Amino acid sequence: MLRDLHVRNLAVLEEVSIEFGAGLNILTGETGAGKSIVVDSLALLGGARADSELIRTGEQVLSVTGVFEPPGDEWRQVLRESGLESDSDELVVRREISREGRNRVFVQDQPVTLALLTRLAPRLIRIHGQRDELGLVSAHLQRLWLDRSGGDSGEMALRQVGERFHRQQDLAKRLERVEGNERLRQERLDLLRFQIGEIDAARLRSGEEADLEVERDLQRHVEAIGGALGESLSVLFEEAGSASDRLSVASRRLQEIADWEEQSSSWSEELDAMSIDLQEMARGMRQRLDSLEADPQRLNAIEERLSVIDRLTRKYGQTTAEVLEYRERIGQELEELVGDVEQRDELEQQMKVALQEFRQAADDLSKRRAEWGRKLADRVHRELGDLAMAKARFEVELSRRRQENSRLELAGTPVEFSEFGYDQVTFKLAANPGEEMLPLASSASGGELSRFYLALQLAVRRRDAGEMPTLVFDEVDAGVGGAEAAILGDKLQRLSGGTQILAVTHLAQVASHADRHFRVRKRVSDGRTATRVDALEASERVEEVARMLAGKRVTSLSRSHAEELISSTARRVS
Repeated sequence: MLRDLHVRNLAVLEEVSIEFGAGLNILTGETGAGKSIVVDSLALLGGARADSELIRTGEQVLSVTGVFEPPGDEWRQVLRESGLESDSDELVVRREISREGRNRVFVQDQPVTLALLTRLAPRLIRIHGQRDELGLVSAHLQRLWLDRSGGDSGEMALRQVGERFHRQQDLAKRLERVEGNERLRQERLDLLRFQIGEIDAARLRSGEEADLEVERDLQRHVEAIGGALGESLSVLFEEAGSASDRLSVASRRLQEIADWEEQSSSWSEELDAMSIDLQEMARGMRQRLDSLEADPQRLNAIEERLSVIDRLTRKYGQTTAEVLEYRERIGQELEELVGDVEQRDELEQQMKVALQEFRQAADDLSKRRAEWGRKLADRVHRELGDLAMAKARFEVELSRRRQENSRLELAGTPVEFSEFGYDQVTFKLAANPGEEMLPLASSASGGELSRFYLALQLAVRRRDAGEMPTLVFDEVDAGVGGAEAAILGDKLQRLSGGTQILAVTHLAQVASHADRHFRVRKRVSDGRTATRVDALEASERVEEVARMLAGKRVTSLSRSHAEELISSTARRVS
């Protein structure tokens, strides 16, 4: 859910902080108070287009910050794919827009792209009310909603279709490769055989280049290494006044004063130990010096080997390990190419069987969808009847899309198909009597679409409500009044159980169902207009609902009606 919202310098919102809660959050206020601007701030967090004209007059930067507690774990996966990690259960999103046109987005205080916010947004918040924000016009989402209405059996049927689709797709790719241009296939075979032969001839060992480079450096600098070792031995042991001699002298001198200086004995012993260590070091240095020998032939052999490795890594990978991995992949491809040609008839038969199995599963899914569509339409009609759309007609249409050269034919017509079957799902609505049934995208106003979405949510709602993002309804009460408004409030309250809904309303019957009620109002100070948003306590809430019932002149009777309305709509366990 959206826990906190902080807005600065967005139109008349000078600085506003709102702490939302679970369940139904209602925003009310007089016309023009700025309720829609609060929704605009939420749209910015949802990745909506930003315009510098939104910035408050006289200010240079507007900012919107939202603190979310997102459902599920998909949002974490989106962050990981973008190189961000978060151990926190909350997600902080900030958007800043400047007069100069700079549009900056921050997630967990890290600068990110607007594209990332657009990917995150559907998992955080969904705004319903304006046509371009209502995802239901998408054919893809309409299919998802229909399949979701099928429950667990729908998920199983869809999973079976997907598995069979991918099986036949794999076979189709292999068959197309066999049946493709023979010249191109032969060229590919020749190339693979050449590459395999070239890599195999080199007899590579994973990581050998590192060892060779160390040995090459040694061979190149044998003379310098020998000189340094010889000079070091001379300074330490062989010259008059060498380090070894000086250690011995110092040790004897310290022993001479042992009777008068009690620490001198321990110092002398330490020097003797150092002398022994120095002798061990010298022995190792002499052995290494004796073993050093320049070998021009070995150096040439190393250079040639590294040249071979360099040539192969330039072509097939950055390291010998990557070259060997590439060799394994092309070896498998070669085996498949040769084997597929030899098994063409068997592949064709497997392909026919796989396509038939997909067709059977897709047919079953299509029959189920037809039944789900009829039941969904009945449930949606019942819900719409309570939302001032009793005369509206809704249906789910299943169709097929022709696709030339498709492997799947229905009634002699090649059709498009995918892991979701072959159905094209279209929600059709006639919002008013006498109107033609049209796809949602062209059949209803923003308010009608919001109410339809609410009806659909209630008709399809399942136990995974807690996995839903925050839902924002704007203009959902357009054209609704009286008893229908009370039903609308009850439906919003029901839908918000286990999740979070933010709704802007002008109707007291809707506002009375709120779990948290916010009043949006304008004030003028020093000649400037600013909007504030206040969370209402019980008595303030009664006053606001009374205002919505009676208008500007609130009476004791309207207050009494408001108290009764709020009391009667207190959340009940469904």
